Amino acid sequence: MSAGRHNGTAGAAEAAAAPLASGNLVVAGVGGQGVILASNLVSQVLLDAGFDVKKSEVHGMSQRGGTVVSHVRFGPEIHSVMVEPGSADWIVAFEWEEGLRALTYLKGDGVALVGTERRVPPAAMLDHRKAVPVYPEPGAAVPPGVVAVDTLAVAGDAAAKAPVVAQTVLLGALSLLLPFPVEAWEAAIAAWVPAKARDDNMTAFTRGRGLADQVQAVQAATPPAAGSGQDTAPAAAASPSPAPTVRIERSWCKGCNICVAVCPERCLALDRFDVAVFAHPERCTGCRLCAWLCPDLAIDVLAAPAPAAASALQGG
Repeated sequence: MSAGRHNGTAGAAEAAAAPLASGNLVVAGVGGQGVILASNLVSQVLLDAGFDVKKSEVHGMSQRGGTVVSHVRFGPEIHSVMVEPGSADWIVAFEWEEGLRALTYLKGDGVALVGTERRVPPAAMLDHRKAVPVYPEPGAAVPPGVVAVDTLAVAGDAAAKAPVVAQTVLLGALSLLLPFPVEAWEAAIAAWVPAKARDDNMTAFTRGRGLADQVQAVQAATPPAAGSGQDTAPAAAASPSPAPTVRIERSWCKGCNICVAVCPERCLALDRFDVAVFAHPERCTGCRLCAWLCPDLAIDVLAAPAPAAASALQGG
């Protein structure tokens, strides 16, 4: 769907110089973290800067604490709403595991702003009685290009009444990477955030902008990509791209058959134990519908991530 203009911010950023010609953003998290609101807010800033903006989202399982993903693309004229794997300039992820999942979208010189908050669903517990999760802990081995942020700690008292306000810290950090004036972001927050939470969100946004040193350090350590833009072929394009890999956690799968039913290429099937299996890997196009719609987060689609990112995804 196209992002529409929200009343109240028209012209707020039109006077700002925007040297960027185009860009791709992926916003990820789980239900209740404000992923859709955040992508709407960013889209507003881009619309007011004069860009054509397209936004799409997957959030059907959000009420169960499931994955929520929003793609935002902007430029002079945008036709496709989906960000291709390996072509996202920026990732904003409000939950640690969802941030690791989203790294397959990141460009070689892209930057991912990932909150270290963890919301592990009950089905993903290694020990249900003791609530011991199997998700990787945020630790010292942060993948390249990732800025790991303890959003609750940075937001501090601003998130005391409503912890979800802490996610606005990452929007403040994102504003450091995009060439738009602070006033444009503040106007979008004022237009989209309810009045009762506006001041706390403004505070969290400002504190996120205080992460400049951390963001710049990751940018400096990230090697430049061979090319830029979604339509530019990388230098190694002559070599065939590795086929996507579908990883299924059998202990989480309850045999609901959703992944089998939605797969457009019929790659998946249920085995004799009613557990999903990757039956026809040669057919897979990496569309990720199975991962997005799995209610128990039992499926990952890995499009040959960088070694450090793959290690983090596996908890290594």
